[in-house]
Amino acid sequence: MQRTNIYLSQDQLRLLKHLAAAENKSVSDLVRQAVDEFLRERLKESSNWQAEMDALVKRVRSRVEQDISEEEIEEDVRVAKKEAREARNEGRH
Repeated sequence: MQRTNIYLSQDQLRLLKHLAAAENKSVSDLVRQAVDEFLRERLKESSNWQAEMDALVKRVRSRVEQDISEEEIEEDVRVAKKEAREARNEGRH
């Protein structure tokens, strides 16, 4: 394992310490467990995302000229997704 530092709010740390004591674990154990769960969920989303992208490329391909490459379609979708995410994030500020 490698040591790292993270910044938590006072409430987060207080609750983690409480849970750690209640479960007879260290705060580090709980943080590692939370990170593992987060990464598993992200990897699952990534896998789902690839399947969704493949289905989308197939639908788009059936509607566009045949000389457009799969990479061009995927890049257009990535750009549109990034622009939508940025617009949504700007709306939150």
